[in-house]
Amino acid sequence: MENFEESIAPIQWILGNLLLFLGLLVFIAILVRKYVQRIKEESKIKLSHQKALLESSIEIQERERNRIASEIHDNLIAQLYQVKLLNNEKELGSYITKSIQTARNISHELSPPLIENHTLEEMLEAFLFPLQREYNIHFFKSNTEGIVFDNTVKLHLFRIFQEVLTNIQKHAQTEKIDISLKITIDYVLLVIEDFGVGFKPENIQKGLGTKNIELRAKQIHATYKFKPNFPQGSKFMLVYDYTT
Repeated sequence: MENFEESIAPIQWILGNLLLFLGLLVFIAILVRKYVQRIKEESKIKLSHQKALLESSIEIQERERNRIASEIHDNLIAQLYQVKLLNNEKELGSYITKSIQTARNISHELSPPLIENHTLEEMLEAFLFPLQREYNIHFFKSNTEGIVFDNTVKLHLFRIFQEVLTNIQKHAQTEKIDISLKITIDYVLLVIEDFGVGFKPENIQKGLGTKNIELRAKQIHATYKFKPNFPQGSKFMLVYDYTT
């Protein structure tokens, strides 16, 4: 009997280790399967988000084309038609001046004239200048000298700034706007705060303006955040790290 038990002991040991090994393989297979499923889900979500951004980009471009076409048709062409009908030299000169200004405004919206030879700070100040007649604007700047940006990056930052300010004009119902621009050798920090009615968090992602901001931030690998403080104003913060 003792000899029998001694003879099967190695077999039991082998079987036990084999079962343990098989159990380990099953456990690893389950982990791998879960990992693959998670990667697939993340890829699916990422592709879905990219598709949504692409659709938004196309929609934004189409909206801009329609807006510019409308601007040309409703303003510039209408003004030129009035010029055609006028005989009075004084009125003729006035309409020509208006037409030139309208054409210049459309051109500036398509491509800011300051981008080649001016700093980001100067571009933002130029955009804010006419708004200062309507709002109490405080523009705080720090360490902005000597930092040179690629024109593409500068344009995206300017357009994001423009979009946020346009949204404030349309929706904030505020009289005061605080803007902070901090530029270091490593990053840009832009903070825009209004003191109006604010907005509800669930409304952040609804507008094409927000999608436009997201697309431009993605292009330059910047991060941003809206901080709603409904009903007491809102804050926009953007960080562009140009060391990465």
